[in-house]
Amino acid sequence: MSEFRFSPRTNRAHEIGWMAWGPDAFARAHSEDKPILLSISAVWCHWCHVMDETTYSDESVIDTINRRFVPVRVDNDKRPDINARYNMGGWPTTAFLAPDGTTLTGATYLPPQQMRQALDQIANFYSEQKGRIAERVPELQMRRGVPAAPADGVLDDAPIAAVVDDLVAGYDQEHGGFGDAPKFPQADVAEFLLTQWRYTGDRRLYDIVAHTMLAMSRGGMYDHVEGGFFRYSTTRDWSVPHFEKMAEDHAGLLRVLSMLTLFAPAKDFHEALRSTVHYVRRVLYDPTTSFFAGSQDADERYYELPLEERRAREAPYVDRTSYTNWTCALAGALGWASLALDDDALLALSLRTLDNVHDRLDDDAGLLFHVLAPGNRPDVSGLLTDQVAYARALLDAHEISGQPRFLTRARALADATIARFAADGGGFYDRAATEEPLGRLAIPDRPVVDNGLFADALLRLSALTNVDAYRQAARTTLAACEGSSRGAGSFAASYCRALQRYLAPEITVRIIGDAASTNDFREAAIRLPSPFTSIRTIPPDRAHELDLPPDPQPAAYVCASQTCSAPVRNAGSLRDGYDAVTVARSERSYQR
Repeated sequence: MSEFRFSPRTNRAHEIGWMAWGPDAFARAHSEDKPILLSISAVWCHWCHVMDETTYSDESVIDTINRRFVPVRVDNDKRPDINARYNMGGWPTTAFLAPDGTTLTGATYLPPQQMRQALDQIANFYSEQKGRIAERVPELQMRRGVPAAPADGVLDDAPIAAVVDDLVAGYDQEHGGFGDAPKFPQADVAEFLLTQWRYTGDRRLYDIVAHTMLAMSRGGMYDHVEGGFFRYSTTRDWSVPHFEKMAEDHAGLLRVLSMLTLFAPAKDFHEALRSTVHYVRRVLYDPTTSFFAGSQDADERYYELPLEERRAREAPYVDRTSYTNWTCALAGALGWASLALDDDALLALSLRTLDNVHDRLDDDAGLLFHVLAPGNRPDVSGLLTDQVAYARALLDAHEISGQPRFLTRARALADATIARFAADGGGFYDRAATEEPLGRLAIPDRPVVDNGLFADALLRLSALTNVDAYRQAARTTLAACEGSSRGAGSFAASYCRALQRYLAPEITVRIIGDAASTNDFREAAIRLPSPFTSIRTIPPDRAHELDLPPDPQPAAYVCASQTCSAPVRNAGSLRDGYDAVTVARSERSYQR
């Protein structure tokens, strides 16, 4: 069976002599002195399928590629690190490379006639200009280092204000969302705005998120027959979607819907959350592995049918491959949904998924593999995105369930990630040195999204454990990425959320007692005013780790930095303890 995945419809793309990304492909390009044709596709990508059925099924195209190029095919979902360095603006990506991986030129979808012309032009250009190309390689190598950023720079809320202002200015007041068509859900942006609303009380930010989520869930972006959100809208008013459904999108949107349901209850949000959870459990969740499928294909004709007619047809293909970052993100999101829907079975599903990630995806070096296809062994290790998503989900699991094992695992994972991914000058690279860095993989990349998410996780971990080294690692990360966040636009939302957590007063609720008897305390703590409240549940025999007495129990202490309230014996009184500590802290700050 081929390791490559082509369109499910009739095509001849398999007649091209595709090679996997790796030393063999690059060695062949060098030995045969041919340029590389790099195709980056995805199993859910409509135009990738079209390109397989048309361009890569064209007799002349097949012949020219096989004769004059070394064709390499990469699955975007399996290798996001390669996609990050070679994507030409969308999928499919068609990139032409020199044998060392230097980019010559590229495009996205190329119809047959255009591809025939491009193949001839690129092959001839390489043959005639290879000397000049070789001369440029040292110059390109000089640009490969990520500039070190000072780790002691001043951190303030200027980046947060700038991103908020940009988002408010770009908000579509008529239809919700941001900008014009095409429109994407941008769940990270919505979560950032909800967090800022809770922290600052700025009602505009809540209204933006609420209006956008209602517009999406009521319009064509939502599957009103089977549930679930489509990947994006081709129109400004969310009426005409692109019909694939992605695990990644559902993880983010479930978090947002859960937060709306918890902190601003409304029937529409509750129903959208319930229906979306139903879709994820019914279609994406695999009860035999407790992992989640990566995506469900687009099929415009199928999704336009009413329920009874859909039942008569085969549903669109579901990619049962689990991608660790998306599976972990969904596990964390379903933990939040279990709170919003008061569904203990949903929390059990979430925790079971994270336990299986621990049992099946560890690479024996404390990191996770990225890909698990049905019937296969885990593959592709050393990607930052997996460690970040897992760390976040582990912390969610501990704060929601109170189970100590998730916090223990989060600490071990954070330590391994810091050791293996730390970047020069602060922050973290997107990949560890687990394989030969071929082509542009030799270029260090410090992605602002994953660095923001990991900085946020490190700050939570520091608050939960009293280990200041995690906070210092978060600080150097925020300082190192401050410059890149300025030009990142909406992609800086996760960074800004972490920065706000760093700048905000550190609030921790420390609960003494076993997990089963302290649920009410955790639920009350999650509803406290500060969105940056960290929640640790600790067995009485380990209370000394936080300098707390083992009795009384169950009890909770609300702590601002290192100042804690008197023991709170009743969950209903937790807000009183919070008010007492935060007022006292404010008074001390005012007196200074």
